[in-house]
Amino acid sequence: MIPLLVVSTTGDTIALYAPRTRALIGRSAQCDLEVNDPNASRRHAEVGCDGDLLWVRDLGSGNGTFVNGQRIGQEPVLLEPGVTLTVGQTPLTLRFGGASEARAPQRSAAPQQPAPSMQTLIGAAPAGLGGHTAPVAGDFPFRSQGANGNGTLLIALRRDHFTNAEVLDGFLEYTSTDAETIDHIYVELVEYHDEGPRKGHVWDRMLVRQGPWNSNPGDRVPMPFSLRIPPGTSPSGRRVHWELRSTVDISWGSDVEAKASITMRNTDIDRLRDALGHLDYRLVELEPDPLGQRFTGRFQPPAHATGKVGITDVNLRVQYLGANLEVELEVEKSSWFRADKAAKAVFDLARLRVSRVEEVAAIFESTIAQLMQK
Repeated sequence: MIPLLVVSTTGDTIALYAPRTRALIGRSAQCDLEVNDPNASRRHAEVGCDGDLLWVRDLGSGNGTFVNGQRIGQEPVLLEPGVTLTVGQTPLTLRFGGASEARAPQRSAAPQQPAPSMQTLIGAAPAGLGGHTAPVAGDFPFRSQGANGNGTLLIALRRDHFTNAEVLDGFLEYTSTDAETIDHIYVELVEYHDEGPRKGHVWDRMLVRQGPWNSNPGDRVPMPFSLRIPPGTSPSGRRVHWELRSTVDISWGSDVEAKASITMRNTDIDRLRDALGHLDYRLVELEPDPLGQRFTGRFQPPAHATGKVGITDVNLRVQYLGANLEVELEVEKSSWFRADKAAKAVFDLARLRVSRVEEVAAIFESTIAQLMQK
């Protein structure tokens, strides 16, 4: 597979392929490309692609992101062969490939100009909210809104169900109904757990537009956003609820807020559940701890076969450990004279996610058989 864009420092490299359309750059080790520069912010900039269009945007950094020596803002700016990209005081190396290189126009020996803004490509309004803009794109059919006397805030999504370790792309649209000074607009991904914080836990937050600016009645501002879903996500269920929460912060006035409920799945946990189901163990419960990362489950053999297999319950304890998934199986035996036994297995997450359910089931079957012999 040919990468669309490769970005590197002196010691690290990331590549954007067609399925991977976003990458974070910053001083934090949690970013896709870590920059060893005290002038870089922890989450400094983001690069991405929409189709064969490659872009970069600043994430509100203190010392700025520069394209061809000119500081850019939070609106995406187009990247093409020949441009220079600097984060803080660190120049980044760009290597283009795939469709973007074929699409790039021929350049003369004239001095480089700043890469053009993508406002017309993604529908972002110019700074200051001046004028009316086109309505939100039609491929965002899942919509919810909040409103008060100052304006209406729309959250729009392509779909309302997501999975762990995914990038959630969406669209905000704010329509002003009064003349106000707006400080900023942000959106966040929130998990609510029965045993978690009352106001929910914010997993990711994006400052979509920084002000202040003055709005006029009828001004409409469409704003794309991206949020990163954590790898060990708690799936939606009896005790867990997920939503997007967005706020238009209005100076000296009532903020406009909107919420959108979404459904979350964890495909890693689903695979473990399905593997035990493949062995005809029936799910009793499978619950996440607050903030995910740890899960506890209980499975039972067919009720009519408990005596034959010698098992009343199979307890499952799962914990995310970086790039691995630690799974502890405990077998509760039906005989009072045979002690319950437990064993741990560690799965490489990358391999688990491409394994067939039958392969994972075979590992469980072998482990249970060994525990029954002890």
